Amino acid sequence: MPISCLPTFIFMNLQALYEQPQHVQFLRSRYFVEGAITGACASPEIPMPDTWLPWTVSARPQLSESAQSAEQTELIFDQLFGFFKETLASMNNQRLKLPSYAEYRSLNDTHELSEYCSGLMLAHQSSEKLWASAWKQMQAKRPEDAPALAKDLKHCLLVFTTFADPQTAIEQAEERGEHHLQEKLPIIAQSLHITLQQYVYISGKLAGFLPNQFETFVQQAD
Repeated sequence: MPISCLPTFIFMNLQALYEQPQHVQFLRSRYFVEGAITGACASPEIPMPDTWLPWTVSARPQLSESAQSAEQTELIFDQLFGFFKETLASMNNQRLKLPSYAEYRSLNDTHELSEYCSGLMLAHQSSEKLWASAWKQMQAKRPEDAPALAKDLKHCLLVFTTFADPQTAIEQAEERGEHHLQEKLPIIAQSLHITLQQYVYISGKLAGFLPNQFETFVQQAD
């Protein structure tokens, strides 16, 4: 169907948009984009669209200046905004789930999961200043929370980095003398959804220490 016929409701995923590859040829893969937008939503301070939209683009769009092209571009970005809003809402309502495609099947069959985690890590790395600012505020007000949060955040990032590039993670583990990571990956992958929820929870905790932060996550009871 033409891009103008795309449904206008907010998508829980971007599948409908990516069913028209001629309109998204300048975007990264659907899996990467969904991971990157999820990472943007999980930042302690929600970034503006002009910050996270470039994370979704793989090449500068080569579009004509016609009114039709401008309309198509606007509709595409509307879908990205829609997914952003829905993802943020799912975090606020504590119902965020790992996408069904983001599963570890074998070392040679991890494309969707690796792309999703790569997008998530790009968002985190691009938002490090926001995370650092929130962390500084937390340490000033609740220093006793820092050790546990640091340990949990390190674990989350290690898991995401591992599945973003499992082969490299295995090679690096071998260099450290850890020879069984490949065998453990299927077991670690089973807890990925919990790791994602934990990552969002940590961000929400940090967001509570930021001034003028209007988009906050519902906090779990301490």
